[in-house]
Amino acid sequence: MFLLCLICLGLLSAQNPVLAQTLAERERNCAIQTRSVEARRNTHVNACINYGWTLHIQGRDREAIRVLRQAARLDPTSEKAYNALGVIYLFTSEYPRAVQANQAAIKLKPDNEVAYYNLGLAQWELGEFAQAVASEEQATRLDSGNPHPWVALAIARARAGSGDAQAAYRQAIRLDSRYRNPAYLNGLRASDFSERQIKAAQKLLGQLRRVSADR
Repeated sequence: MFLLCLICLGLLSAQNPVLAQTLAERERNCAIQTRSVEARRNTHVNACINYGWTLHIQGRDREAIRVLRQAARLDPTSEKAYNALGVIYLFTSEYPRAVQANQAAIKLKPDNEVAYYNLGLAQWELGEFAQAVASEEQATRLDSGNPHPWVALAIARARAGSGDAQAAYRQAIRLDSRYRNPAYLNGLRASDFSERQIKAAQKLLGQLRRVSADR
C-alpha cells in the first residue's frame, strides 16, 4: 500500500522506488534539498515530500504536516506537496484544511483525480454532501477504473439524496467484486476513508443486497 500510495501521488515512479532508504536518509536528503532550494540552486522538493509521506506512514502525522507545509512553502507550484497534505489532513480529521490542500492541488493540476477524490471525502465529513457529489463525480471521470471514487460517490449521493447511490456502488462492484463483501470495506481506511464513511458504505451495501434479494 505504501508503494501504491507514493505512485498514485506521483512521489516516485514504479520503475525507481526509493523504499530502501532509511528514515534518517530521507531526513538528510530533505535537509540537503531544502538548503539547495533556499540557495536557489534547485527548485525540486520531492525528497522532502517523500520524507513527509514516510513520516505519515509511520503514524507521525504532526511531523509529516510540518515537513510537507515547508515543502509547499519552498515550492508553491508543487501539487504533490498539496496532494500529500490533503491526504494527511483526512487522517488527522482536519477537514477544512484537507479541503484547502486538495483545492490547492486541483488549482495547480486541474486533472488531479487524487485531489478530487480526497476533496470529496473531506466535504462529506463537513456535511457538504452536494459538493462531495460534484467532487467524486469528477474523480470518477478522471479515474473511472478505480473503485474507490465510485464508493465515495455512492455514499455522497446517499447523504445528498441526489443521483443514484446504488448505481455508483454497483459500478464499484463491477470493477472489483470484493466490494460485495462488507468486511472487505474495512480496508478502505488505507484509502483515506474515515470509520464513519466505511460504515456508510457498509450500510449502502446492505441496502443494495436487500434490493437484490427481493428481486
